[in-house]
Amino acid sequence: MQRKKQNFVQGAVILMAASLIVKVIGAFFQIPLQNLIGGEESPAFGMFSAAYRIYTAMLMISTVGLPAALSKMVAEATACGREHEVRRIVRVAGSIFVPVGALCSVALFFGAGTFAEWIKSADARLAVMAIAPSVLMVAILSVFRGYYQGRSNMVPTAVSQVIEAMGKLFVGLGLAYYAMGQGYSDPVVAAMTVLGVTLGEVVAAAYMLAQAAVTRRRATPVRILNDAVRPAGELAKVLLSLSIPITISSAVMSLTDLIDVALISARLQSPAVGMTAKQAMATYGIYTGQAINFFNLPQTLITALAVSVLPTIASARAAQNFTKVSKTLSTSLRLTMIITLPAGTGFLVLSEPILRLLYHSGTETGGRLMAILGFAVPAVALVAITNATLQAFGRIDLPLVSMFLGALVKMFGDYYLIGDPRFGIAGAPISTAVCYWLIALLNLFHIARLSHALPPLGKTVGRPLAATAGMGAATYICFTVLTRVLGAAPGSAVDKLSTLVSILVAVAVYGVLLLALHAVDREDVQLLPKGEKIANLLRLK
Repeated sequence: MQRKKQNFVQGAVILMAASLIVKVIGAFFQIPLQNLIGGEESPAFGMFSAAYRIYTAMLMISTVGLPAALSKMVAEATACGREHEVRRIVRVAGSIFVPVGALCSVALFFGAGTFAEWIKSADARLAVMAIAPSVLMVAILSVFRGYYQGRSNMVPTAVSQVIEAMGKLFVGLGLAYYAMGQGYSDPVVAAMTVLGVTLGEVVAAAYMLAQAAVTRRRATPVRILNDAVRPAGELAKVLLSLSIPITISSAVMSLTDLIDVALISARLQSPAVGMTAKQAMATYGIYTGQAINFFNLPQTLITALAVSVLPTIASARAAQNFTKVSKTLSTSLRLTMIITLPAGTGFLVLSEPILRLLYHSGTETGGRLMAILGFAVPAVALVAITNATLQAFGRIDLPLVSMFLGALVKMFGDYYLIGDPRFGIAGAPISTAVCYWLIALLNLFHIARLSHALPPLGKTVGRPLAATAGMGAATYICFTVLTRVLGAAPGSAVDKLSTLVSILVAVAVYGVLLLALHAVDREDVQLLPKGEKIANLLRLK
C-alpha cells in the first residue's frame, strides 16, 4: 500500500517539478515578450494571445480527452494483467486521434481568416496559420502521454513538456526580437512569435517517437496474467465513450475562453465603454499577458497532480482497493489546498507589486485584474482535481454538466459585466471566479454522494486556510511597513526589493504555520525524495 501511494505521489511530484520548470521557462518567454510586443499601445501581444486561444480550442476538440481516457484504460488493463490488450489500446488510439488531429490542423490553417474574423481580430490570421500544425503534433504526443501516464511513468510526459517550453523560449522569443528589429508589422510579429510554439511541438513529438522506439527495444518480458484481448472495435467504442465526454467537458471551458476573446473585444468596443479596436486588443493583451499568465502558474501544478490522480484511482477501483481510493483523494485535495490558498492570497495582497517586478507598463490594470483572479485560484484547482476524480469513478457525465453550467455563468457574466463601464475588463476575472466556484462546489457534491464521504474538512481546508490567513496578514504588514519606511515609489528599485522581501517573508511564515498547525503529516513528507531525513529534520510525528 505504502509503495503504491509512493508511486502516485512521486509521479505527481515529477509532473509538478516539470510544470514548475515549464512555468519558469514560460516566464522567461512571456515576460520579455509582453515587454517587447505588448503594453497599452501595442496590439501584437493581443493577436498572439488570440491565436493561441483559437489553437487551444481546436486542441480541446481534437485531443484533450485522449490522454485521460487512454491512461485510464491502460491503468485498468495493467492492473488486471492484460498486457496484450494494453498494446492494442494504444494502436487503436493512434489510429483514431492522429488523423483527427491532422484534419483539425488543416481546418485551422485554411480557415484562419474565418477564425480571426470571428474573434474580432482579422489581423490575427497569420498567427493562426502559423500555429495550425501544432494540433497534429499534440495529437501524436497525446497518444504516448496517455500510455506512459497509464503506466504511472510521468517522465516522458514531463520531458516533452519541457521541450515544448524551450521551443517557445528560444525560437519564439528569438523570432519576435528579429521581427521587431526588422520593423515588421504587428500581424507579422505575432505570427513569427507563435511559430515558436509550433516548432516546440514538432521537437517534442519527435522526442516522444524516439522515446517509444527506445522503450520498445529495451522492454523486458512482462508476466501476462490474462490473455484476454477485446476486439479493436470494442476498444475504440470504450475509448471514444470515455474521451468524448472528457473532451466536451474540457472543450466547454476552452470554447468559453474563445468566446471570451470575442466578447471582451466586442464589449470593450461597445458605446458604453467606448474603446477602439486597437485599445481593446491592447487591453486584452495586458489581461492575458500579465494577469492570466500568473493565474496559470498554480493551475499548472494542480493539473500535474490531476494527471496522476486519474490512473491511480482508476486502477485502485479496478482492483477493488477502496482504501487506496480514499487515501489518494484525501492526499490530492489536501495538497491542492496547501498549494493554491497561499497563491490566491498572494494575488490579492501583492498583485501589482509583483507585476511591477517584471513588466514595464500596464501593471496598474494588470494588478487589478490579477487581484480579482486570486479568488478563483483555489476553485480552478479544485475543478481540475474533482474532474479527474469523477472521471476515475466512471462518472464522466457529471463534470460535463458542471462545466456547462459554469460556462453559461461565465458567458452571461462577461457579456453584462464587461459592457458595464463600472466594471469594463474587470468583468472577465469576476465572471471567471464565479464560474469556477460553481463548478467546484457541484463536483464536490457529486464526489461526496458517490464516495459517501469527503476527507476531513478541518485537516483538508481549515488548517491550510488558517496558515494562509496568517501568511497574508504578515505579507501585507511587511510590504506596507517597508514601502512607507523606505519611501518607495512604485516601480523603483526599493519598491521591487520590498516586494521580494515580502515574498520571502510570506514563504517563511506559511511554512512555519503549516508545521505548527500540523497541516502536513510525516507520512506525506516520507513520500518525497529524502523524505525520511526531511521528516526527522522537521521533527514530524
